[in-house]
Amino acid sequence: MVDAARHPKVEILAYSEVEQVDGYIGNFRVHVNRKPRYVIADRCNGCGECARVCPIEVPNDYELGIAPRKAIDVPHGQAVPLVYAIDMDNCIQCYKCVSACGKLDAIDFSQEEEAVELEVGTIIVATGFESFDPSVIPEYGYGKYPNVITAMELERLANSAGPTIGRLIRPSDKKTPKSMAIVQCVGSRDKRFNEYCSGFCCMYSIKNALLLKQTYPDMDLTIFYMDIRAPAKGYEEFYNRAREAGIRFIHGRPSQITEDPETHNLFVEAEDKEIGEVIELEVEMVTLAAAAIPRADTERVASTLTLSRSPGGFFMEYHPKLRPVDSPTDGVFLAGAAQGPKDIPASVAQGSAAAARALRVLSSDTWEIEPIVASVREDLCISAQGRRCGICARACPYNAIIVEVGQPAQIITAKCHGCGGCAAECPQDAITQAHFTDAQIVAQLKELLKEKPEEKILAFMCNWCSYAGADTAGTSHFEYPPDSRGIRVMCTARMDQDFVYEAFRRGAGMVLLSGCHPQDCHYITGQQVAAKRFERLPRTLERMGISPDRLRVEWISAAEGEKYARVITEMSEKLHQMDKEQIRAENEAARPELEKRLERWKRIPGIAELMAEEEEVMA
Repeated sequence: MVDAARHPKVEILAYSEVEQVDGYIGNFRVHVNRKPRYVIADRCNGCGECARVCPIEVPNDYELGIAPRKAIDVPHGQAVPLVYAIDMDNCIQCYKCVSACGKLDAIDFSQEEEAVELEVGTIIVATGFESFDPSVIPEYGYGKYPNVITAMELERLANSAGPTIGRLIRPSDKKTPKSMAIVQCVGSRDKRFNEYCSGFCCMYSIKNALLLKQTYPDMDLTIFYMDIRAPAKGYEEFYNRAREAGIRFIHGRPSQITEDPETHNLFVEAEDKEIGEVIELEVEMVTLAAAAIPRADTERVASTLTLSRSPGGFFMEYHPKLRPVDSPTDGVFLAGAAQGPKDIPASVAQGSAAAARALRVLSSDTWEIEPIVASVREDLCISAQGRRCGICARACPYNAIIVEVGQPAQIITAKCHGCGGCAAECPQDAITQAHFTDAQIVAQLKELLKEKPEEKILAFMCNWCSYAGADTAGTSHFEYPPDSRGIRVMCTARMDQDFVYEAFRRGAGMVLLSGCHPQDCHYITGQQVAAKRFERLPRTLERMGISPDRLRVEWISAAEGEKYARVITEMSEKLHQMDKEQIRAENEAARPELEKRLERWKRIPGIAELMAEEEEVMA
């Protein structure tokens, strides 16, 4: 951080908050709110005289409330920049800091918030994580028993720059404990709170135990664990070193921790899976290795930068294997624990990768994007006719569409990723998608259902997941009936319900709508938009006289080739159980309503010609 602060081309805006981000890759406009420090940064030399005379003390967040701080302070001694700030929520404005500052004259109570607009080419999100609060687990007694602390609190107590100058003490009596238990997986790998593994807890608990063993050789140290996860270079050897040092490892998650009210010693109850017995261990302190969780403002940051989040709440990468530091928004990259729990080496590696990815953009004069983008047919857009709509803008997960009444919807091409959700949602068919136009998809429908359509399953598949799942089924030699005919689109969001109507109008036996699982969508909310649209379809088809069983919606990942084969097999079996004459009768009975719903297609270039050809053949 010191090197970064000294670099001539690095500007640090500390004590600031990003409020809004506009634009697109290479042309972002970032609106930043610089909070007032009430200290002039250019004049403050970080001497700390102001803090020494300040009479107000409040809990210190950096020290996790173990030690106090003054109403004028720095976050910690190695803060960059080392400039003090006044906490106006607790300052009594006694002006003693002004007197202590003397000739520097760095205190300025008249400072106000400042709005700053930055023009940047790329953005790297490295917001880190927060620690899980164990007080919500009553059986462990955190917040109730003074000698139950978290691993982060242990770090500060054992740190030579911490509140106790590196001397480990029991909060209850300020004595050095002779025994300690460390409990792993507190709040993680737990369906009540967080199902995921926090990854680095095993190793930092072993590190803390070894450091304590070196400082206090006679201390009795026990680690309660579910599984020791030590997959990285040198980790297994480090684990073995801890065992050789005399640190005890008990395979079992404690069921409860109780306290002796007189001595404040703690009793840890757990089942030792290695011996198959329930044990009770008396120790003088307990440390809880709390889970890593997303920061509280993650949802707001995701909304500001148009990012998606994983089921655990962390920011989601564009592709877990091929683009692990890219976000779904071009030009925005992820680094460190913002993307998921990881240790220091992994965070450093990902930070370097994110910087390299950003450099690719910054070193280019122009940036190429995929040509599969949406465009507006201005003559069909009702917004241009002065009517309020905006459905397309609400469906776009990238905020790439601007709608103003009296003007046709405008698509910012550089921000469009080609999911096709806007085209499918538009009630006027005023938006199309390059390479996946309505006419192209209808032409495929026409050819695929030309002969014996009632014996076929028409499968719409998203490019990234279910289409790849079908490929996996083929390359893995999973057998399934040859009844299906597939049409690929980029995302389930592009699967217009009109395509389903057209499939049944042309006599299809069954229709499959398949795409990725909610957490896997490459287009942030594309799957969610599609799922909401598909909820209405079975009831609509049933009112037309088409059996709801003839439409199926499935979420299939790229790795689920077996599932794709199983779904097609099940649909095929059901299709063969149905009477072909009944299928024809249902389709024929629904045809007038289907044609009525598709009447507006005659305005669309390409489709109008296809429908005219069909009418000529029928005539």
